[in-house]
Amino acid sequence: MKKISLVIIVAVVFGFFYVYKTPVISTQAALIHAEKYLLNPPEEWGDSIIFNGLEGIPEENIRVNLSQQHGFWHELTNSMQWEVTIKSPENESTVIMDAHTGEFIEIIGAFS
Repeated sequence: MKKISLVIIVAVVFGFFYVYKTPVISTQAALIHAEKYLLNPPEEWGDSIIFNGLEGIPEENIRVNLSQQHGFWHELTNSMQWEVTIKSPENESTVIMDAHTGEFIEIIGAFS
């Protein structure tokens, strides 16, 4: 019984450290994901976001920030998020995604 408990505890500890040190996607990958999310917004948003890609936007109007996700579990496991802010002449939008997987979290602002 003691050996099984020890194996379970060791497995949980190694699992926690694996989750804690998960690699972060690159800045370039974050930009590619942000562009993809703005070009293909969720269906329930309909045509509320109009975005034609990053080609015509100057580099100084794009800001990429890596920050800690909020919440007890996220802080415990050191979960990070990419915040990609894109300023166009009309509007400013921020795409927030999981920094480890690139998974969409939310869009703040809109290109409309």
